[in-house]
Amino acid sequence: MSMMDKVENVKEQYRDGNNLAKRTNLHVKHSTNKQGFVPWLFEKYEFSKGDRILEIGCGNGTQWENRIHLLPEDCTLVLSDFSEGMVKVVWEKYSGQKNMLAQKLDIQNIPFPDNCFDVIVANHMLYHVPDLPKALSEVKRVLKNGGKFYAATNGNGGMRTYLRDAFKEVNPDLKSFTKDISFTLQNGQSLLIEYFDDVQRYDYEDSLSITETQDLIDWLKSTVTIATYADSDLNGFYEYFEAIRQKEGAINIPKEAGLFVSTKV
Repeated sequence: MSMMDKVENVKEQYRDGNNLAKRTNLHVKHSTNKQGFVPWLFEKYEFSKGDRILEIGCGNGTQWENRIHLLPEDCTLVLSDFSEGMVKVVWEKYSGQKNMLAQKLDIQNIPFPDNCFDVIVANHMLYHVPDLPKALSEVKRVLKNGGKFYAATNGNGGMRTYLRDAFKEVNPDLKSFTKDISFTLQNGQSLLIEYFDDVQRYDYEDSLSITETQDLIDWLKSTVTIATYADSDLNGFYEYFEAIRQKEGAINIPKEAGLFVSTKV
């Protein structure tokens, strides 16, 4: 088990919306693909009249801002998260929506009957799950025949490779970003095909061009609870990245992100 899927670490990381907001801020401000990852996701999602939709690991529910009311007629959206703090955030944000429910749940033990949902979404969260086979089995169980499971994730290259090399330069004693995450663009299809009849992968082309060094430092600090480093280990990183920014005009970092669309037949 890595730092990213230890229950106590994940609980602390997502105790409230602050860490997630800092990480989101980096991508919103400095991504080179101006379409944005969330608008791209909504081009891939397929919703129909009367669908029951479950999002697992909804975080602060940002992807639904200005979009819940656009769902087809008679849809029901259940926003769920392992963190009580996140469930509170989305309830306060969307409680005025008649078609929205908020619930705390664990993907490894989904408290709904078999064949209950038409669509399930679990974005950038499967690599936090201690027992991934159990989680995917539960998703399949509560998904209706013909239903779709959307799971966005990152690759083991891109930003992880860039930061791993940076850590080697600044603090070689740290082994950060060297361990592969458990659910990636590289292995996701082989993991999902064990549970679903059809699995399609879609890549989102993007990179970071960071013009404010502190935003990157804030991103790093926001991951401390699920990382192999502490705040004190980041001494010298601002100077390292700022030197790159001054020399090149920006800190240019590749990204690997995408979406798996799985169908239960």
